[in-house]
Amino acid sequence: MKVIGREIGDELISMYGLIEGRASAADRAVEVVPFEGQGLSDVHWTPKKVVISLHSGVPTHSIPHVLAVALQHVRQSLDGYPSITKPKGRDPEGAELVRAALRELVLEPDAEVAIGPLGLDRTWENEQRHQGYKALLDNPPEDWNEPDTLGNLFVALQYARLATTHPPQMWKALQKRTEQVLPNAAERGELALSVLKRRRWGSPRACLDSFLYLRHELGLEDIVQIEDDEGNIYGDAEEVSAGE
Repeated sequence: MKVIGREIGDELISMYGLIEGRASAADRAVEVVPFEGQGLSDVHWTPKKVVISLHSGVPTHSIPHVLAVALQHVRQSLDGYPSITKPKGRDPEGAELVRAALRELVLEPDAEVAIGPLGLDRTWENEQRHQGYKALLDNPPEDWNEPDTLGNLFVALQYARLATTHPPQMWKALQKRTEQVLPNAAERGELALSVLKRRRWGSPRACLDSFLYLRHELGLEDIVQIEDDEGNIYGDAEEVSAGE
């Protein structure tokens, strides 16, 4: 299988074909393109295409895992998973980073479970993520340890994400460092982690519950809007608790 001009092996032929077929049934072609910029991948829906962008700097041996996660994000959309969007009105600088961290906190574990049986190599990604988070903790701004600042919320969500998906032997040192440098962010990260463990993922409803309760517990209502595949916009977490 060849993507962005590189041969990546055959592990994803079946998955790619399945997602491509489902997208075709929704009147979309699937296109994989290279890009330069932030992040390892991105998925963009247009009226006629689903465009999966893969960072051209990803080593060839790591492309299968990066592409597999992106394909699972396409599958999540096709399955009707909820989306995180910007509320109407002013959007403070840094809010989109917090929304992106919230999305990945819930949707990445769901994707990893789906692709787990393939045993794809994510060593390079783990190293990149490890170094990136470690760099966040080098002389962070003072307000990152103040409750409800966007920097504090971003670190807390990244903390919970790595605690969920990072290899335990690699996470332990980062956890200790966060507790030393940004104790309040670490505490809020533990709160986010406990909410995620209770609500989980694995279905559109489970992810909706996780998004709602995380937004409520972390106080993200001003910058996070949650929408399901039918266009319903949800308020606070109590909207789902009533049906339990």
